[in-house]
Amino acid sequence: MQLGFKAKLMTIMGIFSILLTLSVSSVNQHRLKNSLIESYKRESILVEDTIVTAVAAADKAFRISEKELEKDMRAYSNTLLQKYSAIPDVASWNYQALKKELGGMDVYIIDESLTIIHSSFTKDIGLNFKADGDAPDSFSQLLEERIKGSSFVSDGLDQETNSGKIKKYSYMPTPDHKYLIELGVYLEDTPMFQSIDFMGILNGLIEKYKYINDITIYTTTGKSIGKTGEDGKSIVIANENRRFFDKAFHDSEIQEVHGQGNGYPIFYRYVPYTIQFDINYVRFTDQRMIEIVYNQQELQQNLKLNKQIFSLQLAATILIALIISYIITRLVARPMYLASHDVLTGLSNRATFENALIAIMEKNKRKQKLTALLHIDLDHFKVVNDSLGHDAGDLFLKEVGKRIRAAVHDPNDITARLGGDEFVVILSNIADTQAALQIAEHIIATLKLPIEIQGIDVVNDFSTTASIGIAVAPEHAQDSDALYTCADQALYYAKRSGKNTFSLYQESMAPETDF
Repeated sequence: MQLGFKAKLMTIMGIFSILLTLSVSSVNQHRLKNSLIESYKRESILVEDTIVTAVAAADKAFRISEKELEKDMRAYSNTLLQKYSAIPDVASWNYQALKKELGGMDVYIIDESLTIIHSSFTKDIGLNFKADGDAPDSFSQLLEERIKGSSFVSDGLDQETNSGKIKKYSYMPTPDHKYLIELGVYLEDTPMFQSIDFMGILNGLIEKYKYINDITIYTTTGKSIGKTGEDGKSIVIANENRRFFDKAFHDSEIQEVHGQGNGYPIFYRYVPYTIQFDINYVRFTDQRMIEIVYNQQELQQNLKLNKQIFSLQLAATILIALIISYIITRLVARPMYLASHDVLTGLSNRATFENALIAIMEKNKRKQKLTALLHIDLDHFKVVNDSLGHDAGDLFLKEVGKRIRAAVHDPNDITARLGGDEFVVILSNIADTQAALQIAEHIIATLKLPIEIQGIDVVNDFSTTASIGIAVAPEHAQDSDALYTCADQALYYAKRSGKNTFSLYQESMAPETDF
């Protein structure tokens, strides 16, 4: 047992030494890389802060003027509701004339299928928010909630789907919930918005830092703000990066994606950003994603200079590290072994058992699996010590420990000696309670086989059998202490029932009592 532990420790130490050696040997090779990476990290944090500041400044500037704009949009929406009451046939409306009446705001009619069926902006007619593969379900669900609602809602900074231009939208459902009246107004031509040229700031950062290829601001739908493709539509997030984009939004954590560009490594950083105007309410359009594309061309060129040095250092340091790991293993193997194992039987000790029981119960609770605890106590063990001496008693306990361990086949199960003639088994992978009962029965049968010490069959001559108490989580207990108490009470019941048997815990069993 101890030799096996020593071999495992030596293997672990050897692997650790090799990994450590690789790490240390890589210092010279990666010296320039580490310096550049740290520089990139510091500057990227600064760049990301600058970008967020630019976006926040634009949002704040917009928010200042937004209230008056929202008042107009609300008033115009009420005007359209009045028109709908008088003329419910929205197909007969003159949308270009309405646009002029509403101060240049575009009018959209969205039906129950979330399709724009009429609009003063004809390019968007036929746009279906459910069928749009680039739009997440959350936006279509939001529109469904709005069409079923009864109140006016306005969004923040957004982009027009078919042009990429920056717009503000509002929504008002009709009383019969057949349509959602949407208004849209361009923001790029407003003096307040023009005073904050965040696109100019982004382009300036790209020019300043050679290792930045591109910077793009996206909304939650994956469409860029202020950037259009050759087709005149808003640029959308690349399909291969979509899952990282969504994860960054979902977890509110920066995500990185590595790839290739012009023959050199590049990586994308997705930086989520939420506009914090109201801590109690965040609109769908108050969330942004900043995509920064970095290149590593300069870094790769410098790394090539260090490869030869790395190879020479690696061979020498691996040899030294393995020698050191061998020496350390010889020094610490036994103390580490004794810290977690029972000296006499080689089974886990009480401390290891207690920690393992907590960990296994928590793991199985998450996976909705059963955990069984078998509390084993030897019957008439004192007679062995009194009749044959403590050395014989120790030999008997060793054999008992060996048989208990052999009776438990799953390598993930735990067998431990708590002290004296008291043992426990943690069953971590059983399908039902019956499986625990079968194992307990097998242990009892195994311990009834002859054990000869000093020419005496201890089992038959001294009736040194075993009694077992069984408790199963979560049926009998929710935590390790309670499960142990239940198993202990079941063990006491087995002792009172004539010993050499096992008992499954029941609530009617008497509380723990010395025996």
